[in-house]
Amino acid sequence: MQAMQASELALIRNLFNCGKRFNYEIMVCKIIIGICLIIFSIGFASAATLNVGQGQTYATIQSAINAAKTGDIISVAEGTYSENLVVKMNGISIIGNNKEKTIIDGKKTGSVIKIDGANNVKVSGFTVQSSGGSGQSDGGISLFSANNNIIANMLIVNNIMGVTIYSGSNNNIVSGNDIKSSGKYGIFIFSSNDNKIYNNNIQSNKIGIYCDSAHTNHIYSNNLIDNNDQAYDNSGLNSWDDGKSGNYWSPNKGILGGKAKDNYPLSSAVTIKYEDISAPAEQNTQGTAPGGNGKPSPGFAGFAVLVSLIAIGILSKKK
Repeated sequence: MQAMQASELALIRNLFNCGKRFNYEIMVCKIIIGICLIIFSIGFASAATLNVGQGQTYATIQSAINAAKTGDIISVAEGTYSENLVVKMNGISIIGNNKEKTIIDGKKTGSVIKIDGANNVKVSGFTVQSSGGSGQSDGGISLFSANNNIIANMLIVNNIMGVTIYSGSNNNIVSGNDIKSSGKYGIFIFSSNDNKIYNNNIQSNKIGIYCDSAHTNHIYSNNLIDNNDQAYDNSGLNSWDDGKSGNYWSPNKGILGGKAKDNYPLSSAVTIKYEDISAPAEQNTQGTAPGGNGKPSPGFAGFAVLVSLIAIGILSKKK
């Protein structure tokens, strides 16, 4: 009788332990499934396209910028838009349908497009004109404390300055642009580093490229043509060639400032090529602000896996 009671108690204990293990396994599965759902929901969130133009959802480009979230594309129809745009959202793309016929006019009341503290922004496919009037950094396109942005495939004309890269704006790309007829500088780089300026036509500006307190910028494969002064560099710490090819200088090769030199000046003008902004940018993206590209990074996924393992470990000890 006692033996039977002992066996019955052992059976009850085994059933109880099985129940505990079963509940534990369900709990672990719920944790892992929950984390996976979070990763997938972030990773597969679709970007929206915000259409701007007559008869479109947004009548102005700025209203679309204000509504945009990281990863969104702002598609702008042909037309003339009298606006001074300010971009503060990371990771959006602003794309004109035709650079000759999609025109943003700044009315000489500031920068036409200012990327203000935003990262991983792409701007392409516009004529940008008539900046000026509010300060030293006014440009057709101004980058202010902005990193890892791309300015490409633009016609930037009749501005006080064409492109200004200002106050700690690093690792940006300026490529595939015609920058012409600026009252002061075609491109102004101030206190900013590691930017890439290549594949641009910089023509008929007061000074083509002006570098002030700027270091380790890479300037190559550009045409500098008929600027009053072609270039200025007061640090001598920027590269005016890529080790094989420099820039085309017409009519002279001089870089004012006395410290900088193009070691491989080109004998003929380069053909300006369209910059494919859909391809991964050739730039350092470390230090990107959270949400900069709209997708979870491998580090996020790794962190989620680590959390899962820690949760399983804790539950295993409580088992």
